[in-house]
Amino acid sequence: MKILSTKILTPSQRNLLKGFEIKEIPMIDISFGNGFVIDEMIENAVFTSANSVRSVFEIHQNKANWFTTVYCVGTKTQSLLEKYGIDVTIVAENAVELANVLTQKFLKETNLLKQISWFCGNLKNDDLPNIMAENGVLVTEYTVYNTTLIPKKIEETFDAILFYSPSGIKSYIKANKINVTPVICIGATTATEAVEYFENVYISDTQNVEGVLEKVQEIIEDK
Repeated sequence: MKILSTKILTPSQRNLLKGFEIKEIPMIDISFGNGFVIDEMIENAVFTSANSVRSVFEIHQNKANWFTTVYCVGTKTQSLLEKYGIDVTIVAENAVELANVLTQKFLKETNLLKQISWFCGNLKNDDLPNIMAENGVLVTEYTVYNTTLIPKKIEETFDAILFYSPSGIKSYIKANKINVTPVICIGATTATEAVEYFENVYISDTQNVEGVLEKVQEIIEDK
């Protein structure tokens, strides 16, 4: 069985697919820039990806005590925030769900500051700020990392393709034809992008790379 991973796996992750032939071809490149410093209190912070957390706290070494209340998307993002000393108030499965929960919270708790600071990438989806704006909440965007598409033509045939972000799918589609190969996605947001192009789309049970690898074993073994 041959599997295409659209990102480079760690040795421990690769070990989860023992017995499979794995090809790792990254479809995107992430860069974090330099000099991003938080110098004022952030009352309501939103993180919708693990890369935004890495940029703010690992790469640019901002301090947790500058953040009063933090909301995020995905358990992987939550785990990273907690690693850097952040207590997460609300965790949602995707940005639309988080936006809907936050708008209800702002409406019910009238003493809340109706403003959020969103730490995101350059290719972010605008669902969250659009929903917030429609409900009278000001969104200040901080672009803390950049995603570059690096599409590559795939000549081989695979039994499954693994995607970890909507950007990875966009990049893949730029250089490759749509096919019936099963694709496994890291979460609902990535899967939503995938169903635009692929017929057989599966979502990992947990929103991390390990969850994707476990799901592909399950899918292939059931075939």
